[in-house]
Order: sequence, then structure tokens, then C-alpha cells
Amino acid sequence: MIRFVIPAYNERENIPNLLADLAPVVRDLGARVIFVDDGSSDGTREAIEEHSDGMPVAVVRHNVNRGLGTAINSGLRAALGESHDDDAIVTLEADNTSDLSDLPRMLECFDAGNDVVLASVYAPGGRILGVAPWRLAASKAVSNVFRYTGGLQQIHTLSSLYRVYRAGTLRRAAETYGYLLVREPGFAANVELLLKLYNAGAKVAEVPTVNDWSRRLGSSKMSLRPTVLAYGRLMAAHLVGRIQPPPISPLGTEEPVASSEGTQVPQLHAIAGGR
Repeated sequence: MIRFVIPAYNERENIPNLLADLAPVVRDLGARVIFVDDGSSDGTREAIEEHSDGMPVAVVRHNVNRGLGTAINSGLRAALGESHDDDAIVTLEADNTSDLSDLPRMLECFDAGNDVVLASVYAPGGRILGVAPWRLAASKAVSNVFRYTGGLQQIHTLSSLYRVYRAGTLRRAAETYGYLLVREPGFAANVELLLKLYNAGAKVAEVPTVNDWSRRLGSSKMSLRPTVLAYGRLMAAHLVGRIQPPPISPLGTEEPVASSEGTQVPQLHAIAGGR
């Protein structure tokens, strides 16, 4: 079974279009959707409930905003609690910039034996539209630095969220790193998780994609200075071989809630169509 994991922070404006595009894909694949509402204050969860249209959807809730990396960790943990090792877990942007027409090719690569398949704007045939030149240059620089220092020269985009993961690969990483799959709470978490999986022997592939920022409503949630500092920390940890989880999880005080399938997951609430 395929499970979509979608971190969302104040994305009420984007949820209707996202779910309208996602609904036929979910139904065709017999998939399930897990949102992570990362402390939204704009009615994101209510928008998810309103526009789910009978799809099997559940929401993991953070009472306060904890950052993209922590939201990814919560969502992946919830998905792993329901998944078999060969199941696919697809992480998506909540702001409509992930092109769902690329998913069939990504799943073909997954079925061919790859453990992680990335949607890549910098691979031949990929593009990113509607982004300020400085931000595009910074994103390319991050990918290039980690490509060469991390041994992933064959992969062109390392910071993307839109990915397909093999559940068993994530599960083994979770057993290695403890509760947190990623240490960085912010946007650097995508690179951190990829490096951990690749260093553990995961087979990684990419599919070119067009990332169109004109489809998104609202402003970016990424703050430049904290993100730059996070990539600096990640690079230092990588170079000295110390990409390790913290001793105490920031989610450790949150009480798990049983899903409808009986699996213990953090703050998982089934809504319309959930089973």
C-alpha cells in the first residue's frame, strides 16, 4: 500500500487545490494520506477535513510549530506504524509545487528496486519556475556541496521533499537512529535523511520534475538565516562523521494515540474516509 505523508504549516489556502489534485491519484492507487499539521493557526486542519471528500485521511497534530524536519519525522513514524517493508511512502509538499504527474515514473523506479526516488528539479529535463534567482542559486549550491562531499554525484537535487521511500529502508534507519530519523528540525532535514539512508546502503534514483511556484498561495515558510546555519551544522556533522540523533526526542512528552489499525502513532487522528 502507498501512503502519502504531507507536512503542512499554515497551508489553508493551498489545501483545497492540493486535495482536488490528489484525490484521483489516491483512489487509483488505493492509497492513504497522512497530514502533519505542524502547529498551524490558520485553520489548516479544518480545511483538510472540509476537502478530504471521502478519502482515507488522517492528521498528526503538533500543538506548536516544530519545523519541517520534526514534521517529517512525525509523519514518517505514523506511516511506518501502518506499513509493510516493501510499501511505498511518498512525501509531498503541501503548497501544490509537487507535480503529481511525475509520480508514475517515480513508482516505476521504486518498483525497479530503488529504495529512495527523488523528484529532481536540477536533473536533465527538470526545471524550477517562479523562484527568485538568489534562492535558486542557494538551492543549487546546497545540492552541489552535499553531492560531492556525500558521494552522491549522480543525484542532482538533494534538498527536495517530494520523494518515494521504501518503508523497510526507513524502518532500518529508525532502528539505527532512535526516535528521530532526523536531527535538524528545519529544511536541512531532507538532506540529512538522504545522507543517512545513502550511507546505510540505500539505492537512490531521481526523476526530473518541474517545480512551479506560481501554483502556490501564500508566502514561503523558510527563513534564510536559520536554514543557512542548519546546513552549516549538517555539513560539519557530516564531515566529522557525527550525524547522530539527539539523546532526547522533542516529541517524547506527546502521548501516542492508537490508529484505527491498532498501531501506536504520535497524535494520529483519522478524519473523513479514514479507516
